[in-house]
Amino acid sequence: MNKIVAMSLLFLLLVGCNKGHEETTTTTTTTTTTNDKQVPVSGSVMVNEKKYEMGVGEYQWSGEDGEKIRKIDTYSPNEVAKKFDDLTVEKGTKMKVIIKNNPKLTVYQRTKSNQKQKIAITDNYIKAPSESGYYLYEVFGKWSHGKATYVFDVNVE
Repeated sequence: MNKIVAMSLLFLLLVGCNKGHEETTTTTTTTTTTNDKQVPVSGSVMVNEKKYEMGVGEYQWSGEDGEKIRKIDTYSPNEVAKKFDDLTVEKGTKMKVIIKNNPKLTVYQRTKSNQKQKIAITDNYIKAPSESGYYLYEVFGKWSHGKATYVFDVNVE
C-alpha cells in the first residue's frame, strides 16, 4: 500500500514539474507558449554592416494576457559566449546593439581576467576598446513588461 501511495505522489510530482514545455536548441532555451512573439529572445550586434545574433542569458517577460514567461537559470556568460562565434574587430570599432522594441540598455564589458565594467552606450552603439585582447559583453535590456540578458564576445586586434 505504501508503495502505491509513494508511486502516485512521485507521478504527480513529475507531471506537475513538466507543466511548461521547454525546447532546447544549440543557441537558446525558450519556453513555448501561445505568446512567444512577446518574449524578447533575440538580439543582434552589427559590425561593419553585418549582423550577428547574440546569445541569450536569461529573461523574464509578462505577456499581455498576464502569463509570465521566464528563463532564470544561473547562467555563465562565458558558457553562453562559447555558442557565439567570436568577432574580430579593430581597436575603436563601433558596434551597434539591435534589440526589438527599443529596451533601456545597459552594457558591461568583461576582460579575460573576468573584470566587469559598465561601458557607455550611445544611440545603441558601443565602441571596441583601444587595447588588443579578448572581451566579453553582457547586454541587459529592460522593457515595461520584462527584461533579458544577451552575450557576445570579441577579439580586438
